[in-house]
Amino acid sequence: MQPIDIYCMANQDRSDRVRWLLEELEVPFKDHYLKKKSGDMDSPEYRKLNPTGRVPTIKDGETVVFESGAICLYLADKFQNKNLAPKLDSPERAAYLQWMVWSVASLECVVARMYTHVRTEEEKKETHRFTQEQCEAFKLALLPILEKQDYILKSGFSAADIMLAAVIPGAWDFLVEPNPAIKNYMERLMKRPAAIKTKVFEMPDMSGF
Repeated sequence: MQPIDIYCMANQDRSDRVRWLLEELEVPFKDHYLKKKSGDMDSPEYRKLNPTGRVPTIKDGETVVFESGAICLYLADKFQNKNLAPKLDSPERAAYLQWMVWSVASLECVVARMYTHVRTEEEKKETHRFTQEQCEAFKLALLPILEKQDYILKSGFSAADIMLAAVIPGAWDFLVEPNPAIKNYMERLMKRPAAIKTKVFEMPDMSGF
């Protein structure tokens, strides 16, 4: 099988979930590390793959996909035989799509704010308040499910768990630590051999990027 090319900056940028999913799917991949300081992401060659000049991007033969959520949706569907995405006619398909999109469109937007809206003490305070408020709403969505089942879908582990688990740590103090069901969920996922092998939950080394 031809390896899938992953264009990224580090193991723990948004390519982490892509790498983890590919490992779970048992699909070979090759990392291409780009250095922002060196202009790699603005090169004409890379801009042909991803006009936004961001990561991650994958190249699967002649198919190019960017945006981590879209990449994981594409890969899980392509390798349906691995059962990490409900089939199109499955009763769980709608819930699966919901959590795949929610993880980046709702949860990750809040997490990202914690790293970008902290320039002053006043801004840090407001960001803290906003994050706590949003996580209270997020708990209303997650807890009723994770208090009664091991994974976000009744059928078991799926790509949706990978998407969620890759983002949730960014809001650990607000969303995980006070809630045993979410903490147990995260600990369960962090022990998966594919997650350990791909270093999803290790601290990133962004030096030089």
